[in-house]
Amino acid sequence: MTGCKPISIPMEQNVKLSADDGDLVEDTIMYRCIVGSLIYMTITRPDLNYAVGVVSQFMQTPQKPHLDVVRRILRYIKHTLQCGIFYEAKSQLQVHGYTDVDWDGNVLDKRSTNGFMFFFRSGDVS
Repeated sequence: MTGCKPISIPMEQNVKLSADDGDLVEDTIMYRCIVGSLIYMTITRPDLNYAVGVVSQFMQTPQKPHLDVVRRILRYIKHTLQCGIFYEAKSQLQVHGYTDVDWDGNVLDKRSTNGFMFFFRSGDVS
């Protein structure tokens, strides 16, 4: 993936993955290793949380469309290598929070998906 074309978003909008989308991935260990590394990376890259959370649901039996999304995430990371969390010393001591919910957005179990983000000063903390 070192020669891949970078992209500006980690996952296409309104992508609905399911457990029986296509052919099984030949090397499931490789898929699990990449997704595991991406999970670890979300500690410092909260912009990856949603996309990595989606692909991590298919660790047991990954299929070709799931691997395609993982590759897309890697292309996004290549595009955003310079991004990170920065806390400005001169910013105000304020906490801001945002939340969003997608009711019935998971095609597997029809559960809602929610997310939140809290900022302290100029950087996110949760």
